[in-house]
Amino acid sequence: MGILHRSLAAGFTALTAMTLHAHTHAQPGFDDPPAHSSVRLIAEMDAFTPGTSTTIAAVFDLDKGWHTYADSVNDSGGPLLINWALPDGFEIGEAIWPAGHRHVQAGGVLDHTFDDRLVVLFPVSVDDDAEIGSDAVISASMEWLVCDANQCVPQFAEASLELPVKRTSESGPDAPVIRKTRTEMGKLATGARTDAVILEWKGDTLIARNLMGYELEFIPGPGCPAPEDLLESGYAEDGKLELAFDFEDNSKTEVVGWVRLIAPKGKSLPPIETDLYMIRLQRGEGPA
Repeated sequence: MGILHRSLAAGFTALTAMTLHAHTHAQPGFDDPPAHSSVRLIAEMDAFTPGTSTTIAAVFDLDKGWHTYADSVNDSGGPLLINWALPDGFEIGEAIWPAGHRHVQAGGVLDHTFDDRLVVLFPVSVDDDAEIGSDAVISASMEWLVCDANQCVPQFAEASLELPVKRTSESGPDAPVIRKTRTEMGKLATGARTDAVILEWKGDTLIARNLMGYELEFIPGPGCPAPEDLLESGYAEDGKLELAFDFEDNSKTEVVGWVRLIAPKGKSLPPIETDLYMIRLQRGEGPA
């Protein structure tokens, strides 16, 4: 976590409260920094139903030329910080992040970022005894960082989502956004022969190959230990990534992330089913 991100975290408690309802844009908080992005909360369903789980999302729209940070391995900046306020009987699960993109700056500074839009999914579980006919409000105090080529600006906002509690629910108006986000999470690497990415371990080095001429990049996911020399090892023009991990000094032994396939400019390559493979492997274990 970078120094700037730690300083942002220290200021998180100073957020100014703003009441915002579903499908509205939240504006930056104290000191009114430039609003180079906006955020709203959306829901997959039109109601919360007792005894079920559903999905909500935080949607960040960024001004052209600005980016924000993935929950990944970053040399500068940092990802979303969020505090939830929930009704009794509601629980929010771990954030489900899409894959960021490698963002290399002068001096070998490597981050993983999003341009234009970021949609982060959150599972919500509702207790059996949630009161039918009531209105449930989920609120979030959020802090994130946006940068362009010249500056970085912290953003602060609160947004809320209000839905009725009903016995049944149907897809809400924002369901297509959430479903599209799920399709963009990548295909889980299974070791099948039809996969365009081949995975194997050599000691504590995970090797990912593509034999069709595609370039490869590795994007660490949330909680993934950082491979050694990620700036160099995380990108391969020759279609072979060698990701060496120091598991001896790290309590985490699961590699979580994505391998993205990139077609070199000017080359005609065989078509592939997807250009993004999700990786979730324990140390030394192959795909299930």
